[in-house]
Amino acid sequence: MTHLRKHWLWPLVISVLALGAFAGLGLLTRAVLGSRGNRALADTGEFGVWSLLIGASAVLFAFLFAHSVRLTAWRRLAGVAAWKPALAYGIFAAILFAFQWKTGSPIGDLKPATAIGISRTLLALGLIAAAPAVLGLWLNHTRLRRISRVFDGETRAHADDVLGELLDCKRANGVCLTVLALIVSTAVIDAGAQRRAFLATGTPKEAFPAESVLLYGALFTAISLLLYVPVFLAWKSRCVRLVDEIYPLPRDARPTEDWLAGRARLTQLLGTDATVGKTVTAAFGILAPLATSVLSVVLPSLK
Repeated sequence: MTHLRKHWLWPLVISVLALGAFAGLGLLTRAVLGSRGNRALADTGEFGVWSLLIGASAVLFAFLFAHSVRLTAWRRLAGVAAWKPALAYGIFAAILFAFQWKTGSPIGDLKPATAIGISRTLLALGLIAAAPAVLGLWLNHTRLRRISRVFDGETRAHADDVLGELLDCKRANGVCLTVLALIVSTAVIDAGAQRRAFLATGTPKEAFPAESVLLYGALFTAISLLLYVPVFLAWKSRCVRLVDEIYPLPRDARPTEDWLAGRARLTQLLGTDATVGKTVTAAFGILAPLATSVLSVVLPSLK
């Protein structure tokens, strides 16, 4: 497998496997949807599109999981056994899944009744796909606490080591946020396509309001921000402290040109001029044009 990954045909192999998985999962979703006497509804074009989106989402979730799983090297980077954060996330995901199950869904009593099982399966897959990103954020928070101990003199490290850690945390934070944003955006698009399919087969709008789709996306967006923002702020505070440690304020309160230029270069390298708003907007804005276009189709009632 390692030798195959180094071959120039590896991207083609991945593309063929992804297309095969997409087609297979789409057909499987449609077959499950049409079980228990729901064949006529499952064969409609709208539910066919939704089934294909479910297959594509599952493939995307698998890709995101494989791409971000390297961020969970807890033992090597933080000295924490991998099973501990994994167990913590498992409990967190189970509570979230149970909350979604308990509060119910607008499609719980709608036909085809098999759609609710598919939606819950996709939710479970999304939570699994998000695991490495969430664990990566928790790992970064652990690494940032270790950097604080260096600043406080509890442990020793070279300045370049601290700088390298901060830059690596910055990259990892960006990957984690992008993964979460892609998962949330995909879930909203799938929910919108699902609503359109139900409306096309005779479900009244009042039984599946457009607001339920938006609230669904808003819930997971809020959870993503609650996971990301504290880590981002912790990273930014350590970056500011590093700049202050390397370029402390002049004793005579007269900054020189070299001092200003040095601080500016280090600040630019770290990227501490970025705000939470800009970072989050950039991440969730990756699919904004696509999501807006798709939602305008699948949610025609929205203005």
